[in-house]
Amino acid sequence: MKNKYSLLDEVNFIDNKSVYYKKKYPISYIKLKILKLYERLRKYPKGIVSLNTNNKIDFLIKFYACNKAGFITLLSNHNSRLKLSKEKLKINYFFWKNKFVKISSKKENLNKNTSIILKTSGSTSEQKYVLISNKVISFITKQMNIEMYKNIRNCSELIFAPCDHAFGFLRIHALMVSQNSLSFTQDINLTKLFDTYRISKSDAISINSQILKAAMDVNYVFFKRNFKNIKYFQVSSGFFPTQYRKKILKFGANIFINYGMTEAMRTTFLNCKKFPQKIHTEGKPFNGVNIKIKKKNNSEILVKGKNLAISYLNKKTWKSKLENGWFKTGDIGKLDKQNFLIFNGRNVDNVNFNGFNYSLKKIENLIKKKF
Repeated sequence: MKNKYSLLDEVNFIDNKSVYYKKKYPISYIKLKILKLYERLRKYPKGIVSLNTNNKIDFLIKFYACNKAGFITLLSNHNSRLKLSKEKLKINYFFWKNKFVKISSKKENLNKNTSIILKTSGSTSEQKYVLISNKVISFITKQMNIEMYKNIRNCSELIFAPCDHAFGFLRIHALMVSQNSLSFTQDINLTKLFDTYRISKSDAISINSQILKAAMDVNYVFFKRNFKNIKYFQVSSGFFPTQYRKKILKFGANIFINYGMTEAMRTTFLNCKKFPQKIHTEGKPFNGVNIKIKKKNNSEILVKGKNLAISYLNKKTWKSKLENGWFKTGDIGKLDKQNFLIFNGRNVDNVNFNGFNYSLKKIENLIKKKF
């Protein structure tokens, strides 16, 4: 049985829309490929499918076809059967080239609303599988698009972020639902950022905050010249310093800020051009999302609402992160009188990529040395 809530049904296949990855693809081409694959997949017994996100066009087609056919998708950056066998959950299928390959008949006992699984460990060494519903993805992307595209039409956004992470994945669906086009780089490096932005004729970028900061630090004059006609930067995955936000506004671009994490995606939103007096904050919670500050625990940020994940695969670990239905982020902050969130830091300033933990400061320094 297919998912009751298919994300494909929300996609806007407007005629002048396109997807760029190495070359330009009309959205009509993507649609035909999705529907053709869906007809194949709908006949298979349902289960968990591991999806490799490295080829962005293949990923788009396979994700929306699998989602509509009722499969649960695990987003991954590898396609090795050996590596998949080491995952700590029961994967039933994966794609080998264009073949849909069965790995196992064993079923994972998951919440019936689970549609997507993302891997995260935040600043810890323990890798967690985060279970997410289609409704959560739909809610967040609709809220983002309402706020972002009130006065922006027919833009093309370059997604400069891994597609198997919450930030990049949500940008994909938000753009697929909108009237706007989207582009991808082959690799996450600054050379590809500048080259793909120019070749794809993009006029907006979604990017990790630390990478954006490093790109501005390396050569600000070059950065400003290359992005002089950009409409906006969509920034997430870590705090982006206030002085850099002001620099971007000064040369005419807008910047959209979010606070969140895989377990509580896009908790807040800030349109910096609309609220310049709040540029030091992470914005306000979306309607349907609530924040409270636990002052007894060093002013920890707690989140509750429609953006919360269903659970971890390990339910005991998930329960340990909840306090009367509120998700304990481990981050520190406060709310001002207008309910804008002021972020004051994380317990550990690390990020996780595919089970490995990295210091954001070290990543920033390596980028600077490279360029």
